[in-house]
Amino acid sequence: MIRIISTKIKGRLVSALTDDFDIKEFKISESTDGEVSFNIGDIVVGRVENIVKNINACFVEIFPGIQAYLPLTPDMKIIYVNGKPGGTPVIDDLILVQIAKLPTKTKSYSLTTDFTFIGKYAVLKPNLDKIHLSSKYREEADFAEIKSRFMSVGEKFATETGAGGVIRKSALNLSDKELEDTLYDLYVKFVSIINRGKHGVKYERIFKEIPEHLSLIRDNCEKIEKIMTDDEETYNEYKEYLKEFSEKDIKKLFFYKDEMMSLSALYSINTTLEKALSKRVWLKSGAYIVIEYTEALTIIDVNSGKAITGKSTNTETFMKINLEAAREIADQLRLRNLSGIIIVDFIEIPKSRGKELINAMEDFLKEDSTKSNVADITKLGLMELTRRRTGKPIYEILIDNSTKMC
Repeated sequence: MIRIISTKIKGRLVSALTDDFDIKEFKISESTDGEVSFNIGDIVVGRVENIVKNINACFVEIFPGIQAYLPLTPDMKIIYVNGKPGGTPVIDDLILVQIAKLPTKTKSYSLTTDFTFIGKYAVLKPNLDKIHLSSKYREEADFAEIKSRFMSVGEKFATETGAGGVIRKSALNLSDKELEDTLYDLYVKFVSIINRGKHGVKYERIFKEIPEHLSLIRDNCEKIEKIMTDDEETYNEYKEYLKEFSEKDIKKLFFYKDEMMSLSALYSINTTLEKALSKRVWLKSGAYIVIEYTEALTIIDVNSGKAITGKSTNTETFMKINLEAAREIADQLRLRNLSGIIIVDFIEIPKSRGKELINAMEDFLKEDSTKSNVADITKLGLMELTRRRTGKPIYEILIDNSTKMC
């Protein structure tokens, strides 16, 4: 049973996506101590503060003292707030920008003018002139039929509006009319926001994306069977969100109240958080993986540990350990919300078995709603993969802040 569990731990809201009692994913609120913060997807009226031609970028002030990075390309579309019809931005121009990446320890926010609006069943990309299907539809036996039906709706929408986007897997059971209504509702939302933004003032947040604990519901709505929280404020927030955006799912919402055992203890949330912060992760076979973080990338080392004690060290033994490690690595990337470049040093196997390991890793990563790509195995035997950034990893939120939760 897929559930969402939300509870407060030391003042922070911790939300977990679980499969029965196995936690697959965390969303943790950050302690900002009254500081202004933004979510990925927020749209702000920013002021162009500096233009750096040698890196084809500009720095945009989105709040007093907060500068963000905006790459510049020849074909990018910029919406100006100060009446400018178009052209190249100059210092002090007011422009509409969307938060694309959250800050890290060494980098500030990253921005885009290629706006994206995420809905329950579709993602609208106004600067894209075509509708696409989520790649996850390829797993369906009747993929050709689904594509034909949905694309006819999508092509009609794109022709009439000039906008594009992606139809999400959650739309699988929608009728043509329901899908059409979904796409047009997102488009009307976009037009309303942009029109309001054109008359906005400096630093105004024109659109505020929902926080991550609500996006956990939105992005998994079709498979969630129960939403549980023991925090009254969160319960009311969930109820209001579901009432507005997914009223049929209100019946899945429950307020947990048991004096004998807390919700955190019932689902071992603190224990799982501790494991998600540990450097070493043991596998059932007795092997283990070591996860190291650097500024540029994440490095994961696979070690045989106790798995080969008393066993022959042949290719099949090492391959079995590598496949077990690949399964755990895919789970850890999702659980810890790791992103960017990830390098995995598996136990050495013949090159002829490399493709088998790549295919297995790709299959494991498909269970994650955040997109990942396996590049290849290098000549040195290192697997290269990437995972899209969707917020800060757990270690940045919990260890690098002054308030440690576990």
